[in-house]
Amino acid sequence: MGHILIVDDNVTNLKFIEQALKPHYKVTLLTSAMETMKFLSKNTPDLILLDIKMVDINGYEIFKAIKSIDRFKNIPLIFLTALNDIESELKCLRLGALDLIEKTFVPELMLNIINTHLELANYRKNLEFLVHEKTETIENLQDSMVLGLAELVECRDGETGGHIKRTAKYLEILVHAMAEAGVYSDILTKEYICNIIRSAPLHDIGKIGISDKILLKRGSFDEDERDYMKQHTTLGGMALQKVIDVTADESFLYVARDMALSHHEKWDGSGYPSGLSEYNIPLCARIMAVADVYDALTSERHYKKPYLHSKSVDIISSSSGTHFEPCIVDVFKSISDKFDVVSKLYNQNVEGVNCCNNSMKIL
Repeated sequence: MGHILIVDDNVTNLKFIEQALKPHYKVTLLTSAMETMKFLSKNTPDLILLDIKMVDINGYEIFKAIKSIDRFKNIPLIFLTALNDIESELKCLRLGALDLIEKTFVPELMLNIINTHLELANYRKNLEFLVHEKTETIENLQDSMVLGLAELVECRDGETGGHIKRTAKYLEILVHAMAEAGVYSDILTKEYICNIIRSAPLHDIGKIGISDKILLKRGSFDEDERDYMKQHTTLGGMALQKVIDVTADESFLYVARDMALSHHEKWDGSGYPSGLSEYNIPLCARIMAVADVYDALTSERHYKKPYLHSKSVDIISSSSGTHFEPCIVDVFKSISDKFDVVSKLYNQNVEGVNCCNNSMKIL
């Protein structure tokens, strides 16, 4: 049984409407704006009938107050009116009212109008649920494909097992901390945060295009090999751009492309592939740079032992303003203990000793 809220300062009108509706609906009767807002703070009716002319405040103002609350945006609201003129009717519709019921109160007509709008509201609610469900299914499929591609990279680059999952988790921790600290609040919207977290596993996707001879080489790269290895950023950006070109409005892929292409750029312009500096580097790439380097420092590679967490934090802190954006490093330092927890969780069997070899192959 639907719940109808009726607001009118005329008790006679209220009783008449109640008599017509009570056999079919649960009915609540209120006579003032104050009572209405107090009631709505704890209750959500299925439909509201609202008188236009009332003593304390007119129905237009109550309507605006109700519709300013998110959970009432889709609740059908119908004005009750004794005004029989086009101007009043247009004003009601411009405000967003779905219909008007004239105070001649023909019960059968009133029931028909209410039934129609409740059916439409239920249809819209069901449709929104189906769209949400379908969207969620598509996003889950996309995420599975993203992880599958990312794990394909790791299968080839065996020395960095777990790198994808760790960096994705580090980035998630860091971006949420930045949002909580109010850093880049104009960019770090809920949607952008979702997109950057979804994109993180693809940051090294370009390594698929690097030959095994270089990718799996044990020991240091020579200059030519290092330059060749750096191409993984360009390859990743190009691959994701091709996907974007044949995909309709997948915003997370734009973030993934920027991250894959630019996560080795440096704040002072000394990075690659384009030598971008400061704010010319996409924000997603500036954030990933910290997560990526932290993982490289704290993970064991064939050419080095892992650094301790404290040493890794010191290295990243000392690179603030050169390799990394200062405000991102500040947030990182404030929550670095969470990175340590993730690192230990994924590297429980790795002995945390310092490495004396500073020739880091962070590529």
